[in-house]
Amino acid sequence: MTMAARTGASWAFALGVTLAGAALPLAAAHAAAPAGAAQVTELPDAPGKALVEQVCATCHGVDLLVPTTRTVTQWRDTIGAMKTAGAKASDEEWKTITGYIMGNLAYLNVNKATSEEMRLVLDISDTLAQAVVAHRDGQGGFKTLDDMKKVPELDSQRVDALAARLTF
Repeated sequence: MTMAARTGASWAFALGVTLAGAALPLAAAHAAAPAGAAQVTELPDAPGKALVEQVCATCHGVDLLVPTTRTVTQWRDTIGAMKTAGAKASDEEWKTITGYIMGNLAYLNVNKATSEEMRLVLDISDTLAQAVVAHRDGQGGFKTLDDMKKVPELDSQRVDALAARLTF
């Protein structure tokens, strides 16, 4: 059976097998959110949504994308597994899909994240992401959102908007 022909339970099984091989069981896609976090239940309206729906819907519904508590690393592994399983998109489309998923769905532990992960989830420049990590490391970690908002040039409204996906 081709990947495009897989639907419903047969696709979920194939996805589970693929993700299990990448150390990401299908159950991780629906893991509980951190305490107090509001889970996303549908794809947020943002640039790239239509492409995510188009590419992902050829094999499965968006119900495998949301709700989810996957981290940046888990999403990278999932996207890699989808490419390996035959999901079709150009390199530029994969960049758009990855940007959409990281910026709208990925959870981030702000005390463990690399500057690259900060850049992807917070949608900030490399320079600012490095400054966030340096500030965090210089003060022994962030304890609250307010600690994070003290980073010069970091948009506090953006931090507030992402609060449900930021962990400490």
